[in-house]
Amino acid sequence: MNRLAETATQTAMQKDIGALERHVLASRDIATQMGDPFLSYLLSMALFTIYEKKAHHENEALKSSFS
Repeated sequence: MNRLAETATQTAMQKDIGALERHVLASRDIATQMGDPFLSYLLSMALFTIYEKKAHHENEALKSSFS
């Protein structure tokens, strides 16, 4: 039962992170089109953080699947 709840929580979190990633990507594209390099840079750093978070969650999911 705990494993099922953990899997559901991880799936929901991955969906939230994916949605955030899409929004930040779209915002960065808009900033680039507007010619705002600083905002584009900040959004790129946000994307980097999102990618790190996704990788962390994927590693945790792999660890839990082998446990």
